[in-house]
Amino acid sequence: MSPESARHIESAIDWELVARMTPEEFGRFLRSLRERAGLSQREMAERAKIHPAYISFVETGRRNLRKMNAQRTFSILSAYGLREDEINTLFRLWAEDEARQRSQAPDLENLPPEAQELRPYRLPLVEAGAGSPSFNDAQEYVTLYLPEMRGKGPGDLFAVKVVGNSMEPLLYEGDLAVVHTQGRVGIGAVVAVGIPWNGIVIKKLAEREGKLYLSSVNPMYEDQPFPEDAKIWGPVIAIIRNLTNGYPGRRKL
Repeated sequence: MSPESARHIESAIDWELVARMTPEEFGRFLRSLRERAGLSQREMAERAKIHPAYISFVETGRRNLRKMNAQRTFSILSAYGLREDEINTLFRLWAEDEARQRSQAPDLENLPPEAQELRPYRLPLVEAGAGSPSFNDAQEYVTLYLPEMRGKGPGDLFAVKVVGNSMEPLLYEGDLAVVHTQGRVGIGAVVAVGIPWNGIVIKKLAEREGKLYLSSVNPMYEDQPFPEDAKIWGPVIAIIRNLTNGYPGRRKL
């Protein structure tokens, strides 16, 4: 049974509700469409012409479709069985929601003097250890209000979403690390490193006996020799952190 026939057996979908779903909720919604159609993630990936791992990222909320390239999002949603008019409805509702959020953003002109230096930066966003080792291939973007980055152009910055606990207590899972690609890097610096088989990771540079190592702050993890084919993209210059139920990272009560 195709996703289209499986889905249209059911009652009409409330697209206003779907458009307000979080990435995790929207991922579960898509997964339900796929499972009702009796398709595996690999079969869905073949329909969408993308890697099966990407389907997993989408269905777990690790890829936010509303922040991705519109053409790729359209292709993925079509593979799940959404009709063209339904996808266009979602795009319209997402755009309206984004416009509403922008209208509710703080008025920087009327903020206290110490806060007026914050500026919005729209940065490429990659997840640590996932996808291409080049941030230029990012499909998602995030807007962050940061102190004015004098001498740093928009193309010189990108953000990495931290995954895992290897950098605790400096960085927790879910933190966003802002990286300056033109920044100076030295031993002891926390940097973003592109590794061909592991995407972009955040580590501390260490040196022993004249050899470079990638060091974790968490003592549970051993230092790893710096891969010969890896690239240092730049130092981490800012950390953005949200707390879940008062805890850093994704710990929950």
